[in-house]
Amino acid sequence: MSFLPDPAELEAIADRIGRHAAAARARAAHLGSAVAGADWHGLAADSFHLEAHVALSALRSAAGRLDDAADALRRHAHKVGALFDDLRDFGLDGVQTLEDAVLHPDRLVEDGKRLLSDGKDLVGDALDLVGL
Repeated sequence: MSFLPDPAELEAIADRIGRHAAAARARAAHLGSAVAGADWHGLAADSFHLEAHVALSALRSAAGRLDDAADALRRHAHKVGALFDDLRDFGLDGVQTLEDAVLHPDRLVEDGKRLLSDGKDLVGDALDLVGL
């Protein structure tokens, strides 16, 4: 079991959050149309329109925050995916280095450079993932 979540699962959750944002915007549009079509005047109508405006603003704001959350989750999924790619590359390069140590010792210097580069990338992505 990995301590990092599956990037595809994170993307799916972000898509679900995005659909909730779209639904909130659709509800706001529907409510806005209904309020605009109300032919009602007077003090009670003014109070109603004010409350409807507050509800519309809250729905639109919530939709924006949901979009922000979905975008942040997508960015995180991308970072996790990049870290997985680096781990896989690092592992493959490590196997190649062991093979070269046995069969092709003349390749070890280049393998060492590649491993150091991969290790640096791996550490950089890990630090980026945790926000450092």
